[in-house]
Amino acid sequence: MKYKFLAAICAIMVLLSGCSMNDKNLKDNIIDSYNSLIKNFSKQALTKDKTLQGDRETDTDEYTGTYTADYNNFTGKEFIFGGTALERQNGNQLKVTYTLNIDKGKAKLYWIKGNEKHIIANNSSEDVKEYTLSAGDNYIVLKGTNFKGTLELKVEDS
Repeated sequence: MKYKFLAAICAIMVLLSGCSMNDKNLKDNIIDSYNSLIKNFSKQALTKDKTLQGDRETDTDEYTGTYTADYNNFTGKEFIFGGTALERQNGNQLKVTYTLNIDKGKAKLYWIKGNEKHIIANNSSEDVKEYTLSAGDNYIVLKGTNFKGTLELKVEDS
């Protein structure tokens, strides 16, 4: 069953890559098609604007923009910025500027890079950090438990 699924995905990628070989070879077309396919699936992982606690404005893509939120007893996770891609069109260097204020409860702002979680902040603080994206999952997430406070977040290309 697993092999049938993989064969179907490969067939779809070949079809999506098209038959044109003008300025790219078949391998590049397949990689580009696969990259587009996984980027489309990744958009589903971001928290929808209507369910976010705050206001998000994206910039050039879902990886960059601004987010401002006031939390009141928030328990849950928000996938604020990011996506899944083999290669991001605007480069792999991001600058994250944030201010996190925790009045009550717990909050953790972190970056998911593949299977790893990197803590950006888990106490009231403000800072600027730079990150290099890798192929695959890259998300900035806020996790709260009875969290009351604020978050100001700006992610931009560096």
